Amino acid sequence: MDQAQAQVRWWLPGLAGAAASAAVGWSFGACTQDDAFISFRYAQHLIEGHGLVYNVGERVEGFTNPLWTLLLAGVMGLGFDPVPASAVMGAACMAALTFTAATLAWRLGGPWAAVAAAAMIGVDPQAGLESVEGLETALYALLVTVAVGQLGRAAPGGHGASTVAFALAALTRPEAPMLAALAHFGLLVGDPEHRGARLRGALQAGALLGLQQAALVSARLWYYGEPLPNTFYAKVGGAAWARGLRYLGEHLQTHPGLWALAAIGLVIGLRAGRSLRLRAAVLGAPLLGQLLYVAQVGGDFKPTGRFVMPVLGLMAGLAGLAVGRLGVRRSGMVFAGLLTALSVAAALRDRPRVATWAEERHANVEARRVVGRFLKANFPPDTLIAIHSAGAIPFYAALPTIDMWGLTDHHIARAPIPTMGEGLAGHEKGDPAYVFAREPMIYLPEDRVFTLRPWVLEVEPNFPADFAERYNSVSIAVEGRALNVWVRKGFLARLNGGEAAGPASP
Repeated sequence: MDQAQAQVRWWLPGLAGAAASAAVGWSFGACTQDDAFISFRYAQHLIEGHGLVYNVGERVEGFTNPLWTLLLAGVMGLGFDPVPASAVMGAACMAALTFTAATLAWRLGGPWAAVAAAAMIGVDPQAGLESVEGLETALYALLVTVAVGQLGRAAPGGHGASTVAFALAALTRPEAPMLAALAHFGLLVGDPEHRGARLRGALQAGALLGLQQAALVSARLWYYGEPLPNTFYAKVGGAAWARGLRYLGEHLQTHPGLWALAAIGLVIGLRAGRSLRLRAAVLGAPLLGQLLYVAQVGGDFKPTGRFVMPVLGLMAGLAGLAVGRLGVRRSGMVFAGLLTALSVAAALRDRPRVATWAEERHANVEARRVVGRFLKANFPPDTLIAIHSAGAIPFYAALPTIDMWGLTDHHIARAPIPTMGEGLAGHEKGDPAYVFAREPMIYLPEDRVFTLRPWVLEVEPNFPADFAERYNSVSIAVEGRALNVWVRKGFLARLNGGEAAGPASP
C-alpha cells in the first residue's frame, strides 16, 4: 500500500465516526436544556449593552462557561436564533471530538483501534443528545481531548500546543486546570527518563495557566465581587458520594465495552515500554481524576453522561490502546471485538430511554417558550417574577427574575442546606422566605404551571406562613392551555386602573 492509500485509511474511521455522531445528534433535533437559556440570557444582555448579567443591574456570575457564552453572544449578535445555532455548534464539536478520539486511538493501537473508538462514540445516543442541548459540554470535551492528546505526543519541554488547548478549556469549564495538572502529573510518572525536562515543561505550562486563572479571578473580583462563579456555591457542598457513584455506575451499565477496554488499555499501557507507558499515564491520570471528581460532586440529573463526557475521548484512546495490544493475537482481537460490539449494542439498547428524555425536553422547551412570550407580551418590563427553572421562561419573557435554585442569585446560592448532596443534583438550594420577602409579582411553580385544564395551586411546603394571604392562585388561558401561577394580590387590579381584570382574572 502506498502512502496516499495509507493516508486515506487513516482518515476513514474518524470521518465515519464524526458523520455517525452528527447524525445521531441531529436525529434528536435541537433539544435545548433549560440551563442553556441562562447562557443565552447573559449573551443577550451583553449584546444589548447591559454587560454579562442575568438581571440588568445585578452582577452575579450565574454561568460557568465564559468562552461558550461569548461565542453565543457573537452568534446572537449576527442575528441567529441561539436555539438552533447552539445545537449546530454542539453537534460540530461532537463530530470533531469523535474524529479526534478515533485519531488518538489509531496512534495508540492502529486502524482497528480507530474503528472501535469511532463506533463506540459515534453511535452513543447520550453523547449525541448532549451535543444538541445547547450547552458547552461537547466543546469542552473536544478541547480536553486535544490538549491531553497533544501532551502525550509532545517532545520533552514542548508543551505549547497542549497548553493553548488547556487554556481554552479553562475558559470553557472551571475544572480544566485540575485536568491539566493531572495530565502533567501522568507525564512525569510515565516518562521518568526525561523527568527533568518534563518537570520544566509542566512548570512553564502551569505558570501560563496560572497567569490566565489569576487574570480570570481578578476579572471576576472586579466585575462580580467573587473569586468563583456563583454556580459553584449553588451546586457544590455536602457529601454526595453515594449519588455520584450511582451516576458513574449508570454510565458504566450503558457503556460496558468502553469502560472495560479503557481499563484494560490503562493497565496494559502502564506495564508496557516507555512510549505506551507515557501515553497511558497522560490519558489515565486526568481520566481517573475526572471520575473521582464526578463521584465527589454527585454527578448530574440528566441521562446523557454529561459529567463523563469531558473524558470520553480519553477513554476511547485507552480503549484503542487495548484493542491494538490485544489484537496481536487472534483470540485477543476476538475479545476486543466482542467488547466493542457489546458497547455498541448497549448504546443502541439505551436509545429509546434517551429518546424519551429528548421528547420530554422538546415539549418542555416549547411550553416554556409559549409561557415566556405570553409574559413578555402582557406584563410591564419591570414585573419581577420568581421561578425555579430560570432558563427558557425568563429568556423569552425578558423580565427581571429571582432564580429560586440560586444559580443566578447571590443569596440563595449561599443558603445553608443541611441535606446538601442528597437531593437532585444542582436543584437543592432554596430560601422561600427570602424570595417572597422581595415581593415578586408572579411566582411560576415547577409543577403544573402549564396544563391542559386550569389547576388550583396548593401552597408548597416551607413557604412563608402568610403566603396564601399575599398571593392568589390564578389560571390564565394561553393558546388552548392553562397557565397556573401565583399572582401577588392587587397586582392585576393595578395593571388595569383599579379594575380586577388583566391578562387574566383570578
